[in-house]
Amino acid sequence: MIFTTHLKVLGVSLAASILVLSACAPLPTDTGANAPAGASATPVAAAKTQSTPKRSAQVDSSGVPGEQRIEVGGPNGYRTEVAIRPPKQVCDLDAFADGVQYGYAYTWNRLVMEQAREGGKTAGAPPPQFDPSAIRLQDEQYKIVWNGDQRVNACASDGYLIGRIVGTHRAYTDLKGGTS
Repeated sequence: MIFTTHLKVLGVSLAASILVLSACAPLPTDTGANAPAGASATPVAAAKTQSTPKRSAQVDSSGVPGEQRIEVGGPNGYRTEVAIRPPKQVCDLDAFADGVQYGYAYTWNRLVMEQAREGGKTAGAPPPQFDPSAIRLQDEQYKIVWNGDQRVNACASDGYLIGRIVGTHRAYTDLKGGTS
């Protein structure tokens, strides 16, 4: 029964990933003279904290960002670093990393709790957990902002959503595969 539950979770995650990755394409941010009237990223800039440096990635010849090393976890509890290559659709690496951090830590802790409820059927000590206070849902920060009929924060909102899906999948794979 637990296997079918995990299989359903993986299936839903995979279906959502396919849907998101096939439906969203990065929209260029043009704030120059050729930008449409009112298409400014001002609402998005106010939502993001200015103290964090922008992530940059090496881009290969096909336009895909290189592998990103993303720290997951807070000062207390479990901490790890995951290496993930963002999909080509991701145009905001900060939002993607925020999504990966949330999706990974939340999913990891949820799966560890499920294993504990099952009676510790795994050999050895239970896997460590992330500090719950460090797991920050940022749906409000990355919610879609519309300016007429255009999304002014498409890169950030799509990047965060894709990151959450990728982080969720990666945590499931790492925990079930025994790697971290």
